Amino acid sequence: MNKKIFLPFFALIVFFLFLFNLLIFASDKTGSDSAKKETQKEVEILKEKIASKVAELRRQNFQAFSGKIVEIKKGEIEIKDYNDEKKKVLTDDLLTKYYLIKDNQKKEINFSDLKKDDYIIVSGVPTDKGISANMIFVDEKYLVDFGKIVEKDKNEYWLKVVTLTNETISLDIEAFTKQWLLNIKSLELERTGFSKIKEGDMIHFVAKDKKNENNRLSAQKIVVIPQEYFLK
Repeated sequence: MNKKIFLPFFALIVFFLFLFNLLIFASDKTGSDSAKKETQKEVEILKEKIASKVAELRRQNFQAFSGKIVEIKKGEIEIKDYNDEKKKVLTDDLLTKYYLIKDNQKKEINFSDLKKDDYIIVSGVPTDKGISANMIFVDEKYLVDFGKIVEKDKNEYWLKVVTLTNETISLDIEAFTKQWLLNIKSLELERTGFSKIKEGDMIHFVAKDKKNENNRLSAQKIVVIPQEYFLK
């Protein structure tokens, strides 16, 4: 074969071999990238499924507890419920949120704002160590009871009530207290004032379960049943 013809022919073969290898490499790389993307996509889907399952389990185990704070320390609160049973509440600096409920409004506060004797509602998940709190609401506890008015102070606007369990409670009738009186003829409730309330009347009341500066409970709402109703 002529040397002039052989050299271009050899160069052409080398070029085609190089191009063939390049195509194979590109194909392998494309396949590798595609497989990598597919694997990453599967991992993301799996992570979403796990997160969804965890959220579902947390919703199923989500519970609410309430009580009065008896002790506070870093990352932990001890409360006493209405049965006088103590419960441990576990808090997290990043996850636990704190709110103050006042005048039908919610305001975000901090862990440092919590105080002993605060009445709180805890929303979270029970664990072996205690309640893992997601949210803590500082609220006002209310007392609802029924009894007989045994004393009335016309000057300072307060009532002394003896309940059916023989507990004596002093109630301040505030400017905001909603006062209702049972009409013994129509048996309908009517708005009333402090002057129409008498010693010997029965009273159903709702009051804040925390004594005010007068060492009495502030009544939120009262329903008075005149003693004459029971004499009919």
